[in-house]
Amino acid sequence: MIIDRACPQCRALGSVEITGNTLRCQSETCSFSVEYCCPLCDAAITPDMIVDDGITCGACQRVYTIKKIHYLLSNSMVVDKAHGCQWCNGPTIHRQDSNLTHRCFFYPRCSGQGDLFAKKQESIIFLDFETTGLDPIRDHIIEIGALKIDHEGYDHTYEQLVKPPVDIDERITKITGITNEMVVGAANIVEAMTKLVEFIGDGKLVAHNAEFDIPWLLTALHRHNLFLGQNPVTCTLKWARKNGEVRASLGALTKKYAINHHNAHRALADAASTRELYLIYENTFPQNKHEETLADFKIGVV
Repeated sequence: MIIDRACPQCRALGSVEITGNTLRCQSETCSFSVEYCCPLCDAAITPDMIVDDGITCGACQRVYTIKKIHYLLSNSMVVDKAHGCQWCNGPTIHRQDSNLTHRCFFYPRCSGQGDLFAKKQESIIFLDFETTGLDPIRDHIIEIGALKIDHEGYDHTYEQLVKPPVDIDERITKITGITNEMVVGAANIVEAMTKLVEFIGDGKLVAHNAEFDIPWLLTALHRHNLFLGQNPVTCTLKWARKNGEVRASLGALTKKYAINHHNAHRALADAASTRELYLIYENTFPQNKHEETLADFKIGVV
């Protein structure tokens, strides 16, 4: 049985085959081969347990997908049964290069909500904008970065440079690394925001300093006749201040919590670091999380 996804090692498409309880790349130049088992009870997965893309473990009777196993493997995720979820006591997962950001195996279906396994589950979108200045009325968005954890716990990204109607000032280039040459031929703001609205849907928005990012979002939506609902919003900067963080900038917090933050001040990199900080805070300071909605933020006169 061939998995229609890239090999975690050589990235070749459609080359990973299931034989017995082994995932193996069929490319002659790739050595990827790993035996896999149920990530929840460690029982061997055999072909008779696989129907289409679904797996029912013969030992623990848990149902999940081959996509879930491939996601864990391709993202170097470790299932940790000793480090249980504080909400449902299930196993957690984390990246091999960082054991700080444990999240529930069932995240975000189990994310500390009152009804942990309600039928309607939200996606969580970590959002960041790079701009030509600080004023969402006079200045312009030059990059959008968004990282989404969907309702099944899989990651998706949206990254888009945006061509502004003015030149990018040298001081902005020094901060972000985004040059005028980079945005030649980039999407216009209407195209970029239309795709962002589709990406967000009805998900919960998370930003580090939502008082900056959300007005940019709302102003662009209003200006170009685009719409979102009353999406929940969590600000990790406000969360950090409630936690008593002396230095609450994203740069300071990524250093404190040893979060990889390459390409700081690029939108997707900042969104990814915000995601890691959010997961750390959700594990350690859940009582200080403050949730608002888009209606709680203001836009200027456009």
